[in-house]
Amino acid sequence: MTEEAVPKKRSDPTSQLARGELVHAEVKPLDLSGIPSVITGIVLWAVAGVVLFFLRNRLTADGLDWWLWVPVAGFGLGLIGLWYCKRRWTAIQAGQRSTTED
Repeated sequence: MTEEAVPKKRSDPTSQLARGELVHAEVKPLDLSGIPSVITGIVLWAVAGVVLFFLRNRLTADGLDWWLWVPVAGFGLGLIGLWYCKRRWTAIQAGQRSTTED
């Protein structure tokens, strides 16, 4: 008896996806506005700034006094990001912009 060689079926996810065996569920984003995420970042930068402010003498002694400006920059950029997210969210709600457009 001769057995014909049957090709093995690959079981890696890429092959399964190509054969249509894997189906991706449609997952909607949790937060379309981005505002809560930006506010969280701003608060974390503010906390980091306060902690480093209290450690400023030690930072200065170690030559790391520039570390004080990092949370200031993060806080300032967070405010710019908050302004952008609020403006974008207002435009989306008014129907002037789609949720996928950036």
